[in-house]
Amino acid sequence: MATSVRRIVTILLVFLLTSVYSGVATAAPPAQAETEHVVQPGETLFRIAQAYGVTVDDIVTANGLADRNVIHVGQRLVIPISTAAPKDEASPRPSGSFRYIVQLGDTLSLIAQRFNTTVEAVAQVNRIVNPNLIFVGQTLAIQSSPEALPPSAQTVIHVVQPGETVAHVALRYQTSVWAIAQANELDNPNVIYAGQRLVIPIPEVGAEGADLIPPFTSLLFQPAAVSQGRTVVVHVSTDRDVTLSGVFDGRVAPFTGGGRMYWALIGVHAMMPPGVYSLELTAVDADGHVARITQSLLVAGEDYQTDYITLPPGKVDLLDPELLRLEQEKLAQVFGGYRPERLWEGLFQVPVANPRITSRFGSRRSYNGGPATGYHAGTDFGGDEGTPVYAPASGVVALAEELTVRGRAVVVDHGLGVCTGYWHLSGIAVEVGQWVIPGSLLGYMGTTGLSTGPHLHWELRVGDVPVDPMQWTERAFP
Repeated sequence: MATSVRRIVTILLVFLLTSVYSGVATAAPPAQAETEHVVQPGETLFRIAQAYGVTVDDIVTANGLADRNVIHVGQRLVIPISTAAPKDEASPRPSGSFRYIVQLGDTLSLIAQRFNTTVEAVAQVNRIVNPNLIFVGQTLAIQSSPEALPPSAQTVIHVVQPGETVAHVALRYQTSVWAIAQANELDNPNVIYAGQRLVIPIPEVGAEGADLIPPFTSLLFQPAAVSQGRTVVVHVSTDRDVTLSGVFDGRVAPFTGGGRMYWALIGVHAMMPPGVYSLELTAVDADGHVARITQSLLVAGEDYQTDYITLPPGKVDLLDPELLRLEQEKLAQVFGGYRPERLWEGLFQVPVANPRITSRFGSRRSYNGGPATGYHAGTDFGGDEGTPVYAPASGVVALAEELTVRGRAVVVDHGLGVCTGYWHLSGIAVEVGQWVIPGSLLGYMGTTGLSTGPHLHWELRVGDVPVDPMQWTERAFP
């Protein structure tokens, strides 16, 4: 008899659970809203779909893509995101609650843990019969607690992918590095790991603290996070024609472009401490209306080595601080000039044939056993004296003379604050004002000035900030 009763109870439980499963399976699909995603290097539609909790077909349909295998860096994709409310939307939400969109791999237990609440509380608020049954894209009301996120932010959970940084994630969701760091109590926003689940607070349109205001419609850093000594491009779009200017780390970042699309180059100093820095943007439209915004850029540290250099007695005097100061002032006038047009196209070439790097950009420098207080502002190529040195890109010769510390030197102005320098030459083959193109002969490798042997010191500056010139041979700017 007892066995029969247990069988009847078991059948009833299976029937009830089957009913619950059927109800979930036949529920109406959630309503859709849209956000915009800018394609980053290495991304695929599958990876983007995973990040937003949608399907590849959803993105293909929303954007009318002819080939799901073809997307390109910088492409703007419309992402349809579920905004469906939980059942019984007419009933009042608990005071101080906010919405959360279920992501791939979520469970109620993980969600409850993240927002300092309980599975029972989330299930009760959202009328969930079976806590084990939630679906990707489902919108849940989460009862806030003193430690939870403020109701002015929509939130999603992002699973960190290999190679991603907080700045990459912030850019994807159009939020800020600081907002993500605060939401996740990150002591160091430079340190995250693949598989880590991050709470992403997304400001609502028009909410106080939203990053962009009219006339600004988008802002993109490429790369999204930059290391010490690298170059970053800032792309800005507006809803009207404006005069745009920027300031980063106390330096002006001149913008170029038009048709409501603008860009600027920023050189990040090799000695800049890692951290989050602000880019201040000012837009003035034809009516004189002024709008200002501030955006954060994450600067990561770089593992630069130290070069220990022994100078012969005849060269030590060239380290005299006064000689260095006077020569730096002279070069600052050359590098500080601003030609308002871009003279280069595409990738820069390496300025010597069969290049052999003997000292990389950014390495810290110790002379004759002294402290490594300075750094190497260029890339050194070794070779025989008299090895030809060529222009890496088009430009105009801005300096061609012998300097005390840098020896025989050439500087080429490539426009928009981008200049390249060539030090320690044995001979100079150009003159000031001469137009050069990629492959034009500039001079010959030597060992003049502060040098211990024949080599070429190749330098590249953006707005008078020395940056790694090899980066410009690996990607085209802008």
